[in-house]
Amino acid sequence: MKRLLIPFVMTLVACSEAPQPSVEKAIDPSLCQFSEGACIVSSVGLTLAPHHAPSEQPLTLQLTLPEGDRVVSARIEGRDMFMGVIPVMFDESGHAEVIYGSCSSNYMVWRMLVTVEDSHGEQYTRIFDWLADAS
Repeated sequence: MKRLLIPFVMTLVACSEAPQPSVEKAIDPSLCQFSEGACIVSSVGLTLAPHHAPSEQPLTLQLTLPEGDRVVSARIEGRDMFMGVIPVMFDESGHAEVIYGSCSSNYMVWRMLVTVEDSHGEQYTRIFDWLADAS
């Protein structure tokens, strides 16, 4: 039995991906947009400065509550990934300072849960979500 040898030719071609047009991410309407003002969730308002919510920098939070209501507890945590729990201590005027860490992901959503007691002693919780390092 004879073997037939077939020549094999390999050609290397250098290529690169065609540049992709930049695509802006759609703004998630469920996230707070602090650049547009206070984020209001069922009569509780939250502002954040600087409004682009930078990671690893001091942030100033201002909470506004209905008359007679008071903060029982508040914390910040990652919405979609565990980043620890950051307690938030609001003063009597609704002011707090916080710093949260950065994430290796380019899309980190932080969540603040605020438990409030109304003037009748009933407690309720409000949730605020925002994008860290927003442009």
